[in-house]
Amino acid sequence: MSETMSPAPDDLAALRREIDSIDEQLHGLLMRRGDVVAKIGRRKAVDGEVTFRPAREAQLLRGLVARHHGALSNAAIVRIWREIIAASIRIQGNLTVGCCPIEGHGVALNLAHGHFGLNTDVVRFETASHVISAVHRGEVSVGLVPLPQDADVPGWWGDIRDKSELYAVARLPWFASPADAAAAGVGALAVARGLPEESGEDRSMLMFSCSSPVSRARVGEACAAEGLAPVSQAVTSDPHEVDQLLHVVEVEGFVGAEDARIRAVAAELDASNTRLLGAFARPLAASGAVGAK
Repeated sequence: MSETMSPAPDDLAALRREIDSIDEQLHGLLMRRGDVVAKIGRRKAVDGEVTFRPAREAQLLRGLVARHHGALSNAAIVRIWREIIAASIRIQGNLTVGCCPIEGHGVALNLAHGHFGLNTDVVRFETASHVISAVHRGEVSVGLVPLPQDADVPGWWGDIRDKSELYAVARLPWFASPADAAAAGVGALAVARGLPEESGEDRSMLMFSCSSPVSRARVGEACAAEGLAPVSQAVTSDPHEVDQLLHVVEVEGFVGAEDARIRAVAAELDASNTRLLGAFARPLAASGAVGAK
């Protein structure tokens, strides 16, 4: 039986020189990228455009994962580019993230830093309602809040109901391996100012305020009848109206704020208040340890 030969010292030295050369090229490209990002930032400032565009980020990362192959894992590629994206946002303008306890502050901080970069400023708040208020007042750029769940008390979506400029625009973590918190159902929604953008593979959240007799099943059926396939639902009391329940429905696909199907469902349910709660790129699950074609 033959044994695998170890590289000769000269071979190792040559490989290390090749690595050094590659690193220099990578650094040069990163500096060039930073210069281009700065130009984009100046243009956005003139045009009044936002710097945080999660749909655009998802499209970029999906493309990288789709073309990736070799020894580096998909997770490593996504992690590297998440830091590049975060650094690019900071070049274009300040970004602060507000968060509240999500299974404890530790999980919330991990989600924030995992998505927005290790150097991003994160401000802690005691409740999701405080996070929503901070985003509304402009104290933070983005707020992380827990995923909607059934509860006897109103959720944060009750606070956002009448704040028409706020939407859930991203779901975290976007790229999850089986070892991540998302595997246990732990995640967050990123709430920011501005209408959500379509990424091509999306889910949307709709909210309906209905009288108490309207059941979860009826809400789901009304959505399905309009071609809005329910993925999950949550129900809480409506903090603004007596004997009303707030139904939050996550559906497949991108739904715009003025989509006629929302109004059709609202009419079917005789909902007193309805709105698009948000839309976001569907999270991408890790498919393997290494990039493979």
